[in-house]
Amino acid sequence: MDLKELVEQIAVKVAERISELEEASELEVTSCGELCQKPKLLILTEDHGTACHELLENESLKHKYEMICSLNDESQDLQQFDKIVLGSLSNSSLGKITEGIGDTPFTALVIRSILMGKQIIVPNEAMELFQYRETAPKLYYGMMMQKLEFLKNIGIQFCIGDQLEPMIFGDECVTEKNSTAKEDSKALCQPCDNISDNSVKFTKRIITERDIREAYEQHATQIYISEKTIITDLAREYAEQKGISFTIG
Repeated sequence: MDLKELVEQIAVKVAERISELEEASELEVTSCGELCQKPKLLILTEDHGTACHELLENESLKHKYEMICSLNDESQDLQQFDKIVLGSLSNSSLGKITEGIGDTPFTALVIRSILMGKQIIVPNEAMELFQYRETAPKLYYGMMMQKLEFLKNIGIQFCIGDQLEPMIFGDECVTEKNSTAKEDSKALCQPCDNISDNSVKFTKRIITERDIREAYEQHATQIYISEKTIITDLAREYAEQKGISFTIG
């Protein structure tokens, strides 16, 4: 066998091997496409805005999730989605969702998501209610905040904007922060801290009739509160009946 024939045979073998590797690579890509599909993330919004676009253009999320924006599309098959982000939540929708009223495509989808046990995440920036924090009457704002607390208690997650991406990914650091926040919140909601024999101090945001009853059981005649504390009408009425006064401090 001369050198020319030897080179030709080697070239044939190399070509065959390259062909085999290419076929194996194509098979691997096909298998991965069939078996390793990305989890799906649904973005629910009430109207067309920038919130959904920012998420849809997020490269980190696009790499891990197949993201779909649903604008009032009540026909969405929610079963296929792993997580759901609310790009907006108006006061009207907040009230309807907490009352189980799904009379719009948006509220109907959110209620169905809740009933199906889907993980729902809401960035604070999507909440219309927070726009009126400084102007709304305390009692009315407190009533709306109770609706928000109801959603939190059934498992809907709220976060500030820069925590949204880590929360979607389920990072441990965010879970720790949320856990700490829950513990802090629980501490703030303790009935009261003793100051003297007949004085107590509330550290929670909203005071209800039940709180006043617990204070009265501790023989309190004076309750210290902060300037931003919200006292419900029933709580004030009960306090007046029992001769309990409120002091800012």
